[in-house]
Amino acid sequence: MKAVHFGAGNIGRGLIGQILHQNGFDLCFIDTNPELIHQLNQDKGYTIEIIDEMNRSDFIDHVVALNSLSELEEVITATKNADILTTSVGAINLVKIAPIIAQALSKRFEQKHSINIVANENVINASDVLKKEIYSLLSEKEQENFDEYAYFVNTAIDRQSLGKVLGGKMISVVEPYYEWIMDRQQLDPTTSFDMKNVNLVDDMEPYIERKLYIVNAAHAAVAYLGALKGYKTIQEAIQNMEIFNLVKQFLMENIEYFVQKYHFSREELTSFVEKTLNRHGNQKLSDEITRVGSSPIRKLGPNDRLIAPIVKLDSYHLPYDAGIKVIAAGYHYRNLADPEAEQLRRMIVNDGLKATIKKISRLEGKLLNEVVAAYESQI
Repeated sequence: MKAVHFGAGNIGRGLIGQILHQNGFDLCFIDTNPELIHQLNQDKGYTIEIIDEMNRSDFIDHVVALNSLSELEEVITATKNADILTTSVGAINLVKIAPIIAQALSKRFEQKHSINIVANENVINASDVLKKEIYSLLSEKEQENFDEYAYFVNTAIDRQSLGKVLGGKMISVVEPYYEWIMDRQQLDPTTSFDMKNVNLVDDMEPYIERKLYIVNAAHAAVAYLGALKGYKTIQEAIQNMEIFNLVKQFLMENIEYFVQKYHFSREELTSFVEKTLNRHGNQKLSDEITRVGSSPIRKLGPNDRLIAPIVKLDSYHLPYDAGIKVIAAGYHYRNLADPEAEQLRRMIVNDGLKATIKKISRLEGKLLNEVVAAYESQI
């Protein structure tokens, strides 16, 4: 079996590629980094370091790589012959790969061969986002063709995957934990899809929200609270018990939303929170706060990891005290090298804190006033 994967970064190699390899797929990575493409082709594979007690490594073989900027015909040929198409390019880059995928799939569908298209990005319903970008490039007739043969499958993914260079080779450094969840209802019914280490579910929404409001929320919370105290890495910050306890309180507040809306087990969610905190505290990893805290305007958006949980908790008349403090810390985040952090700072200076929160987070009334009060108490 053959898999075409767009994006040979740390998630592409350290999560998606590894699971596809475990399921017997030969991998064709599509990327634009000439050094990485050369390395993958030269070695016919790549190494993953798994940071646990045993410090294991895994070599993923049966790998080739293509440059989408200079090898378009080869990319089209690979896509025509693939059994699955996956991506992990970053949500903002889906618009960039959409034209290539649209062209390649149009050629494939001339053969009347359907395919599952699985976008694995850190955004809700990434495959729907990719579908929208692709369909914007198609004629009405082409859209009808895609409706028949293109199956866009939404996912939720989770794994800390960083990178390092060792002996001139780019290596993915990953935690042992991983999760890849797919929407069973969106899979191509004409294909046999039985992949180990992939969790197929009938309703993605609770799992997408669990990832966003617990895992991603915890990561951002540690970053913004840690930055407020001058820490440089997530692993340093979470060792501070004041930060640890506040983040834990934040997550324990958030799980009550899942108990109320989805009737999840409180015991299982509590265990998931403990596991999440342990993962973020893995002292064998070193994750820069500037990386995790980047793009604060997006992360403080109304539908993202920090704001959405407190709004939902408030609608259920549930407590959200820790969430207010975390959001306030997010508005304190400063990094001269991060364009969004600089824009956030300028907005607060020029427009005032309350107007900035209204614009970015769309909070009003009681919630808005509580964030302002928490912000001022943190100065």
